[in-house]
Amino acid sequence: MRPFVRFLERLNKITCWICITASGCIFLLAMAQILFRYVFKISAPWTEEAARYLMIWMALLASGLAFKTGDHFNIDFVTSRLTARSRNFLSFLMSFLAAVFILSVIVWGVPFAKLGFFTIAPGLQITMFIPYLSIPIGGMIMFFNLLFFILHPPKTSEENEGQEGP
Repeated sequence: MRPFVRFLERLNKITCWICITASGCIFLLAMAQILFRYVFKISAPWTEEAARYLMIWMALLASGLAFKTGDHFNIDFVTSRLTARSRNFLSFLMSFLAAVFILSVIVWGVPFAKLGFFTIAPGLQITMFIPYLSIPIGGMIMFFNLLFFILHPPKTSEENEGQEGP
């Protein structure tokens, strides 16, 4: 189990840095679009397209990070009114349903990405395989983090109260 945890920590660290870099690039591309359009009076559609694809990658990768702590699918209004046992059961059930959904996204995302080989993005002139690949890769990161969440559920405040020392 320890190798999986180390792998996941490294994967999440790399994913976090990719998201930070993508966020900075999106900002720079938006500024470049403004500069090209209003200062140089030149149309640069590739900046908008690149920012869009980076945003898709960033959103799918970052959502995977939220699964590690269970923040992605938690409704406190409902769960706070349940008993600890009901809350744990509901958490497991929701995790299971999320895992089924994520696995279907991965399974159907791979052929979808393969279809992108035959389509060229108009602004960047790249194959759409690159933007579409974000779906299965983001799904895998979500699944690994969800698996960690299922195997290492966070302790509730009731469990932490009983373990506090003097």
